Amino acid sequence: MVEPHSAVRGWAQRRVRRGLRFSVASLLVALGCLFLCTGPALALDLPVRVDTRLSTAEQFGYRPDYELNIPSFDVANHPTIRSRTVSQHITAYSARLIDDAWVRSSLLGAVRAAYPSFAATVHAGGFVSERIEFDDLGRAYTLLDIRLKNGTRRNVLLYSLDGCTTWRLVTLPFGGKRVYFDGRDRGTAALEQYAGYNTSPDPPLLAVWRPVADWPGSFACRNELYVLKPFYEGDRLVLPAPALVTRRFVGLCAAAGGASFAASVPGTSFLVYARVSSSDDAGTPTCVAAFDHASATITQRRLLAYARPRNDHHVTPGIVRDGDGYLHVLTGAHQSAFYHLQSANPLDASAWSAPTQVLHGGFVRGEMEPPGRTCQTYLSLACLPDGRLVIVYRQRRAGVDRAFGGRSYDALCCQVRSTDGTWSAPRRLVFCRNRAGYAQYFQKLTVDRAGRLYLMLSYFNPHDWPKSQRAAHRYHHRMLLISKDGGQGWEFATTLDFIEGIALVAAAG
Repeated sequence: MVEPHSAVRGWAQRRVRRGLRFSVASLLVALGCLFLCTGPALALDLPVRVDTRLSTAEQFGYRPDYELNIPSFDVANHPTIRSRTVSQHITAYSARLIDDAWVRSSLLGAVRAAYPSFAATVHAGGFVSERIEFDDLGRAYTLLDIRLKNGTRRNVLLYSLDGCTTWRLVTLPFGGKRVYFDGRDRGTAALEQYAGYNTSPDPPLLAVWRPVADWPGSFACRNELYVLKPFYEGDRLVLPAPALVTRRFVGLCAAAGGASFAASVPGTSFLVYARVSSSDDAGTPTCVAAFDHASATITQRRLLAYARPRNDHHVTPGIVRDGDGYLHVLTGAHQSAFYHLQSANPLDASAWSAPTQVLHGGFVRGEMEPPGRTCQTYLSLACLPDGRLVIVYRQRRAGVDRAFGGRSYDALCCQVRSTDGTWSAPRRLVFCRNRAGYAQYFQKLTVDRAGRLYLMLSYFNPHDWPKSQRAAHRYHHRMLLISKDGGQGWEFATTLDFIEGIALVAAAG
């Protein structure tokens, strides 16, 4: 790891040598990094105890000057953040750190040019999509679900060739059809997300699915799942015909957790998905497959594990690759246990280790003896440069700490898997200090190109709002945390942290 002060000094010197604009304001920011980046601006004593009666500014003095959303990073570690509000539906622009200032660029101009009858974005605060992703050539991509004035819907992929200054649009297949079950519309498209090492000069993999039938289960319907790998003809992004993966896809829950469904390398993408299950299955089947870009064919389909409960899209799994090329899959869960599997060989999905349970216990009630039940939900997953895996999730806890006198409550927790395969005990990151019981944090996790973790979270309790107002008030007490030591310590992120990250990657060459 490069020392922050030497990294910032080198970054400043390179900017001068390259003839880039280095204003007095830029110099002051760089010098600020020299003296301030070595320590946290707003250090946190964990766990963070959110008091819903106070704002984060009132409680913690947290007043960020960036968009409160999960950041994404190009190969030089320049961050870009898509706008959001407290609503689960709204986004309007991207904000990119340029010359030490956040510069906005409209996303909706490209949408209105392609669809003059555009009315609104849908679930763009994070229920369907919230990120901007980059390829190794610096081209940017973001996914939107949009509603037109006549009520119809489209899935569109926006892409930028000029560092998020202007945006273009292509329309995805199968967009806008609502799911069958119980009105919980979760979208029908997903974009591969950077989670460590899944980097490529090509665009990220896309998944699209089409609901085809109801299926027994509180959170299930049967879908046809397809994938497609966009490519360029000159400066125009082209969408090939989608390749069928399965006709039994249970769906994908991206509202919280948000682990990537794919990990790509040049020529191949590896993807994970959950299928609807029959009554004799032990749970929801979690599967893996390989997608060959040149032939657009699906190979190496494998059943990896059964996630619990059965027929529930909360069990959305995630996949990453490490620096040696080994693939790692974690199953999802809904108040049950995650399972981890590792590929037997690098960049190969044909053989896997046996599934191992990530956590045992944490929920002890009544006559139940420790360790009790395991209650994990909403998988977030990233791989650090040294190969350690980091997961963040909501854990229902009871009888294992002093909070709320042993009553049940939901905490946002973190675990780290060391390179020898050992998982750390869950560490509480956040919980609500003035209310036990149910909580939703809608957390999203990523890692930058310097190996530092960023965690976006908020707090929501449905009892705070009438049902008709919940979508418009989904994300309160939002905060962006950074960990510079692999998930052990966490701080409120600052713009200086982003500047430091650019300098660290530049210094490393």
